[in-house]
Amino acid sequence: MNRRAIRPTALTPRLLTLVLVALMLGLLFRVVNIDKKVYWHDEVYTSMEMTAQRRSEVVEQLFTGRIVSRDELQAFQRFRPERGLGQLLTSLGQEDPQHPPLYYILGRFWVQLFGDSVLALRSLAVVFGLLMLVCAYWLCMELFQAPAIALMTVGLLAISPYHVLYAQESREYSLWAALILTSSALLLRALRLGTWPHWALYALSLTAGLYTFLFTGLVGIAHGVYVLLNGGISRKWEKWRMTRAGTAYLGWSCVAIAAFAPWLYFLVKYRDVLSNTTGWARESLPLWVMVKASALNFSRIFMDFDWNPDTFALWWLCIPLLILEIFALLFIQRNAPRHVWTFVWTLALIPVLILALPDLILGGQRSIVGRYLVPSFLGLHLAVGYLLTMKIEVFGAKNRKFWQAIALSLFFLGFLSNVISSQAETWWNKGISYHIPAIAQTLNEANQPIVISDDFGINIGNLIALSYRTNETVQFYLLNHEAEANVPPEQFPDGSDVFVFHMPEAERNQIQQSLGKPLSEVGWYLWKVEQ
Repeated sequence: MNRRAIRPTALTPRLLTLVLVALMLGLLFRVVNIDKKVYWHDEVYTSMEMTAQRRSEVVEQLFTGRIVSRDELQAFQRFRPERGLGQLLTSLGQEDPQHPPLYYILGRFWVQLFGDSVLALRSLAVVFGLLMLVCAYWLCMELFQAPAIALMTVGLLAISPYHVLYAQESREYSLWAALILTSSALLLRALRLGTWPHWALYALSLTAGLYTFLFTGLVGIAHGVYVLLNGGISRKWEKWRMTRAGTAYLGWSCVAIAAFAPWLYFLVKYRDVLSNTTGWARESLPLWVMVKASALNFSRIFMDFDWNPDTFALWWLCIPLLILEIFALLFIQRNAPRHVWTFVWTLALIPVLILALPDLILGGQRSIVGRYLVPSFLGLHLAVGYLLTMKIEVFGAKNRKFWQAIALSLFFLGFLSNVISSQAETWWNKGISYHIPAIAQTLNEANQPIVISDDFGINIGNLIALSYRTNETVQFYLLNHEAEANVPPEQFPDGSDVFVFHMPEAERNQIQQSLGKPLSEVGWYLWKVEQ
């Protein structure tokens, strides 16, 4: 059978209605309760980086062994017009070089126009989350040249709980997803038309991706493997030679890397900072935890009920979705033209393999970080969109109802996941800030609460995140972690409920000795000083 002849023309009215409903619901879920979930540690740093405020400034001004208010903490989240792009680039490059500056530059202008509230900050990610759907349709048309497959895939992406979640987070990942799809579409267009302006646009999109997230390099490698498999090299007179397409890809990719050189300067000069801020990704986890986390990650693009790999005993419920994804990859390989299935396979598999191999050989947990796997998730969406459309619209009526039921189930799982998520105050992607709402509730119910903490590790971001949830009555006694944790009892008014937040045992013991009172554990790395 000629694979090129197998192409659906249009979706049936019922299926088209389902996809359009999914699109509308996807738009709704991206904007509903956008400011309800906790503004977590990483988003706090987004605000600081957009407004060119350094973490070192926070430590110098606030962590001095005195009581500070909620407003003093949040002052480092506010837009300061006197700080320009130069200060933004310098502070970001010196303190957090793992995050290139494009999203933060765009965010600075966004904050200048719309303000620095949580609603305003997250709405920028929503814009890119919606743009991603347009880019997905474009890529599908370049790849499949079939509106039916494009609509099905975009419908799945619209209702995907994973992509809805990150379209509501003030981080760069919704922009990155849009740029992955854009650069992929431009690559296919450049290969098809072969003109230098199209290759230049591809290089520009790849550069924008690199300036958004470093793992765009994985996408570039996947693109290179795809070009290699589809005429990038040829054999002539017993020798392998690079073709015009292969030469163009290599040359324009080098242009993109050269354009990224200014940020490479920060990555090299501040490599110690980079190593410290990403050290957690090199910490090994038990294999069983890695397997469960991977199963959850790859099921979350269709179903997400805030399950955690550490406590989730029913992880095997993800297996049907994993089987569907594997079957979709095999189906597209058997039924689509070579230039189609190799693109989906390289985008879905190359990035995750590059992340997984070091984890298996050297140890680490890079391959279970969901936001690193966005290229693979997008590739799987392409495969599943192709599978469902072809099974329902092309391959006879024998199993059509079965595959219609599968499609309906996927859309329903996405809908149900988003309904539950939209009402929640916290979710798995909030990571180290997951319990902030519960901690804030405990503090808000206390009498004249004062929180003792220091600036070590994740505390700066989490304390500011906590301040978004606490009442004005909650105050913070902040110490420098390099100094001894001596807390004079006269610092605190009589009758105050004093808490210790996220400090190691040695420092907690010093605080107990200083105050002459024992600590009792509340939970979530929070302790209370006994009266």
